[in-house]
Amino acid sequence: MKDNPSAADDIREVLVPHFEGEKFTPPIIALLSAIAGGVLFHFSFDPYGLWGLLPAALGGLIFASFTRRWITAVVAGLTFGVSAFIPLFSWANIYAGLGPWLALAAFEALYIAVFSFLTRLILVRRGIRFSSSVGIACLWAIMEFVRASVPWGGLSWGMSAFAFSNSPLLNFGPWLGITGLGAVSGLLGALVFSALCALTFRRARGRNGMHAVWPASVAIIIVLCALVTPRPANSVDSGHHSIHIAGIQGNIERPKAGSYYIPDTMFDNHVERTREFLATNESARLIVWPEDSTGWDVTAHPERMAKLKDLARESGAPILVGTQRPNGEKARFNTSVLVDDNGLTGQEYTKRHPVPFGEYIPQRKFFAKITDKVSLVERDMTPGDKPGIIDLSGAKIGVLICFEIAYEQSVADTVNAGAELLVVQSNNALFLDSHESVQQLAQAKVFAVISGRSVVHISTVGDSAIFTPEGRKLAGLGHWTAGTMTADVPVRTGLTPAMQHGVAIRGIIAACAGVVLLGSIIAPPRTIKERRSRP
Repeated sequence: MKDNPSAADDIREVLVPHFEGEKFTPPIIALLSAIAGGVLFHFSFDPYGLWGLLPAALGGLIFASFTRRWITAVVAGLTFGVSAFIPLFSWANIYAGLGPWLALAAFEALYIAVFSFLTRLILVRRGIRFSSSVGIACLWAIMEFVRASVPWGGLSWGMSAFAFSNSPLLNFGPWLGITGLGAVSGLLGALVFSALCALTFRRARGRNGMHAVWPASVAIIIVLCALVTPRPANSVDSGHHSIHIAGIQGNIERPKAGSYYIPDTMFDNHVERTREFLATNESARLIVWPEDSTGWDVTAHPERMAKLKDLARESGAPILVGTQRPNGEKARFNTSVLVDDNGLTGQEYTKRHPVPFGEYIPQRKFFAKITDKVSLVERDMTPGDKPGIIDLSGAKIGVLICFEIAYEQSVADTVNAGAELLVVQSNNALFLDSHESVQQLAQAKVFAVISGRSVVHISTVGDSAIFTPEGRKLAGLGHWTAGTMTADVPVRTGLTPAMQHGVAIRGIIAACAGVVLLGSIIAPPRTIKERRSRP
């Protein structure tokens, strides 16, 4: 033994276990477990909605990460990631093609690989303990937060909380937020892993089947607690308990895959559906059209503005419409504007979170050397600089556009700016028959509960729905159908802990993950054999 170990020896001590009495997951079993976990992860989301598969998926990932060599854990994480994200992101194939789809899935899988590496580190250094499970749960939640944040604003699609749209675990949402729900899913996954370890290689691990009882019991207790968890107090503005809103889904013919063209029928169909609604003599305080529903720069088309003013005059209600506006010769804004019988009211919102590679190309010159797909986005979308709040006779309507409903900070900024209900305008036509629209609708429901705000989610072609702050569906429209959905939409003014203290919640989870990781690095390795021999 060396008297003065080098830095290389210290690194090897962390990466390469040298203790006896432990049984790691064999490489082939690890890869098979990663593949199975990735597939289960995909099926936990809508339209399948089998949320109970999510803990099993994450348990399989952790099981696959507990390997003798760190490189095997990294490969297992990558394998899980591509097995999960290739089918989950299938809409990207329709929108951008095979290459970008696979590249997106592979890139997002890198985050899972890092998680697997760090998870293995915790298990190798600390052993299979409840504190390890808590640390891994927090690590999973922070990994998801980072994935949804960087680079270029991140990608929140596939965050584990969105699998809970029809789960009792969503009751934790207003208290914990999207990252807290991620920690809950990670903890359930770690408990599944502990049970797997008790049921496999039991003799080598010094365990028996009874060791699976405690993690299963804790998991059951967590779900039971979710069932009885109350919602936070959420006050109602005395001036308006609800607002009658009509959402117009005009629909269009299915475009060709890879088409970015908005046909003139988009505007015409929404005009027709609005006239049909007016013919019913049902009144509304606000009429909402989807994203892109008026085509390119409605303010530059006097005839379209005239039709909108006529519709607002006939209905006695303003119309919130989506349009694209030029920003110079090479850029554009994605904007929501409020129109009444006099025309533009001056109230509008510009999308703050454009989608990288879908609505703008970061580092355009660099990526143009790699693929010609960058030419599909001719004008980069310029982000807005403030949350969208529309004043409707004293009621504050929060506005989000398309994918923004999947980002916790975008929702929190809008709610904290005074929004009493949320409107989400979306154009899902370019994703054809993929699961993109129904998964986005699940995100809207999850954030209705987390934010404590009703959500009116209106799409050009569906799926559309109106959700209460409790997640109850008031109205809806299916995919590739034309129609109108109406409801008395509840208004709320209270702030849930998730909206009010979201940054602090994420900070606590990050600190917990950091403490466990740091403790894993500086502490000596612990083994099943060592613990078994302790008095």
